[in-house]
Amino acid sequence: MSVATLRRRVTERKHGPLPAARASARLSAYVYGNILVLTVVVAATARTIESGAAVALVLGTTVTTFLAHVFADAVAHSSVPVDDDEEPAERSSKAADELRDAVPIVSSGTGPAALLALGWLHVLPTGWAQLLAGGVIVFRIATIQIVTERIRGNRLTFRVLVVGLATAAVAAAIVLAKVLIGH
Repeated sequence: MSVATLRRRVTERKHGPLPAARASARLSAYVYGNILVLTVVVAATARTIESGAAVALVLGTTVTTFLAHVFADAVAHSSVPVDDDEEPAERSSKAADELRDAVPIVSSGTGPAALLALGWLHVLPTGWAQLLAGGVIVFRIATIQIVTERIRGNRLTFRVLVVGLATAAVAAAIVLAKVLIGH
């Protein structure tokens, strides 16, 4: 695979840009999922990693956040329909889109849970498992601007990379505050 092909696969959506409302919903789920999972990873201890509790907490946070997000969207859209003349097939298609747009929440927890599981199974030292799990999420947060440009169908620029790093710093500060205040 050439560098150009790899770059195109990473920076461009196969089916073109998403409509603005769907791009916004997907990005919201991506950010929200990453921040919540990072909070759980940061709050983990060597003991919770060794016992498997950290893996359970990351997976539990991921699944319940996904379910809460999908439920909230369903309640909101059924309470305040955007289009009263929508056919059932259109409503079903939109519901499937909303479900798909919440998937980034699930992807936020999958990698970190797997890395913490390696600590639980003693494949990695617990400190490394936690560091790598957190690193995956910080990387995902740092690439939010890249993801944004991709789902909008825009080209990447140096400015996008700088804004991504700034976004990761703000997210890290939010997580630190949440851990200090909430735990």
